[in-house]
Amino acid sequence: MKLIDHTLDGMDALMLNELQNNAGLKQYFSGSLNPRTNEYDDYQTSRVLRELVKNNPLIDSVYLYRTLDQIVVTPSTRSDLQTFPDKRFLGLTVSSKQPYQWTFRTLIDREGTGQGKLVVSLAKIGNLLDYSIIVVNISTEKLRELIESMADSKSTFVELTDAEGNPIVSTGGALGHAGKVLSEVYSSKTNWTVKSGNREGGFAELVSSLFYVWMGLGFVMILAGLLWIIYVSKRNYKPILSLMNRISHVMPEASEGSKSGKLDEFKFIEKTIEGLLDESNMLQEQHQENIVYRRRHLFLNMLEGAAGSNPKVWERELEQLGVERTLTGLSVSLVEVDHYAEFERQYGSDQHLLKHVLSKVVQEMAEMKPYLVWVEWFDAYRMAILAMYHQHEASEHEAKSFCEQLRQWVEQNLDFTITIGIGRPAGRLEGIAGSFREAVALAGYKSSLGINRIIMHKHLEAKPKGELFRQLQCIRAISQSFRAGEAEWEAHLGELYEGLQGQLYSHDDLSSLMQVLIEHLQKEVADLPEELYRVWRDEAYCALLAALEHKETLDEIYNELRLILQETIQKMNALREKKSTHQLVYQMKEYIGEHAHSPDLSLASVSEAFGFNAKYLSRLFRDAFGVKFVEYVTTVRMEKARQLLLETGHTVQEIGQAVGYEHSLTFIRVFKKHTGFTPGQFRKMEL
Repeated sequence: MKLIDHTLDGMDALMLNELQNNAGLKQYFSGSLNPRTNEYDDYQTSRVLRELVKNNPLIDSVYLYRTLDQIVVTPSTRSDLQTFPDKRFLGLTVSSKQPYQWTFRTLIDREGTGQGKLVVSLAKIGNLLDYSIIVVNISTEKLRELIESMADSKSTFVELTDAEGNPIVSTGGALGHAGKVLSEVYSSKTNWTVKSGNREGGFAELVSSLFYVWMGLGFVMILAGLLWIIYVSKRNYKPILSLMNRISHVMPEASEGSKSGKLDEFKFIEKTIEGLLDESNMLQEQHQENIVYRRRHLFLNMLEGAAGSNPKVWERELEQLGVERTLTGLSVSLVEVDHYAEFERQYGSDQHLLKHVLSKVVQEMAEMKPYLVWVEWFDAYRMAILAMYHQHEASEHEAKSFCEQLRQWVEQNLDFTITIGIGRPAGRLEGIAGSFREAVALAGYKSSLGINRIIMHKHLEAKPKGELFRQLQCIRAISQSFRAGEAEWEAHLGELYEGLQGQLYSHDDLSSLMQVLIEHLQKEVADLPEELYRVWRDEAYCALLAALEHKETLDEIYNELRLILQETIQKMNALREKKSTHQLVYQMKEYIGEHAHSPDLSLASVSEAFGFNAKYLSRLFRDAFGVKFVEYVTTVRMEKARQLLLETGHTVQEIGQAVGYEHSLTFIRVFKKHTGFTPGQFRKMEL
């Protein structure tokens, strides 16, 4: 019992340590309501769970449940609570008011048939705010092995029962007493009981049964004689009976008719053989179908480089599927359907037929090649092509030629296009996963390189990879100009677009950058009056996010974002012009632009120039542009300073005086607070 308590306490402490110190688990339990962000983090958490199970052989299975969005993550899957096989135990655990402790139960299998493995489970709270939990399951077989390491199972038995007296595990084979109980121990930690005693049929019982040996031998001899007579009679007198008995297991309903004399035995045998032949044919067809599933499973395992897979096992599987083992070159190409959202909307259920056509085209093209081509759809819009060559040095050239032929066929014969990423060739089966990952990464750069084309690793060398932080200044300028209703926002957006054109970005990087732009705009516009912010919230924000989701290339994203922002700024400016103070506010704006170089520019000087109360002008300015007067003046001066730093060779002190700062230290401090860099750092970085 001490061994069991120590083992379970150790597992309890391990789970507590992981919850407190494992960054992956913390990230999962602190998930937000954004499903896209959670999905990426959850798959990272799955990898953490796989490592945890791998490093702790005692663990049979483990999974996490997040109450916020009812998502369950296991080492291999991510699913919602309603489709999770063990949802009943989760529901009882989360709703329980009792402290969590080790529970003996049956772990439901994935198919939800109600059958499963006997385990003991422990749930621990991962997030006290919403009672999200982690559940770890230990197989009772592991507990049995622990107990057998300390007990002689030949002469004694040990049985472990839970608080209700249900047997958890026994060294006597089947659960239940295997002999007389001589001692038992109760554990206050688990509320379990260990019972022990001598097994039935031990040495003492054997000795006590010696008096019945001769009587037993005599009985056995009589029984053997009777059985021999029956056997010989049936074998020689009624040989058909043996065959009928065997057939009765196949067709018991026909056998009943035969015994009652309603059916001739020979006709019955003939009919049964015909049925067996039909069943054999059916099994052959099922075997062919199973081969298709085996091929797909093997293909996906090789692409993913499944943990624990052995290349020798792959070789045997390939040999059974008819693939030669003399291959010297392998390469993986990724075919991705362009504009998949539009493709899915246009074709609906017919898209599966088009995907099937595309697979068949690849197979027909491969029939004319001296090498083997293997194709499978592994995603809704992506298809992998595995090419196996006999000459490693020719694999890259052959892959490019084959994929270009496929791309041209799709362009000429179908209403959609495809982009293909070709990974570097591999010489061994273990290299397939690396080639596949590279092909996926290459296809992701179609946002910068364009669609309906072949992308290879050499194409990435033509453009430098983009550095996202260099675009943050443009994003800030766009947001501030847009909030103020200035036309300069469009020029800043064009500047951002031109900068992105000259660099290389994957689709994920480009999407993240545009997401930053949208969030900056959201933050700036939120300070505007309610009627202006309502235009942004109801019409622009969701449209911008939808454009990011459905557009793939830089040109498409830029054009869609520019069009949405143009329509929004027109509506916002129309609302501004309806106000009677609109002309006065824009006169103030022009005045600030003309006198930004003056160190005496202030709200007091502007109110004196226009003849209005300073507080009144400050409120009008904030209502119109959503920003304080001082912040707007600083923004105008910093934009002018950035322009002078890039276009002139003036010193920092001269530029500071040109934008209204008499002291260079004040200018440097304000510039760094506004841009994140000193004037000198900004000039070096941009030049």
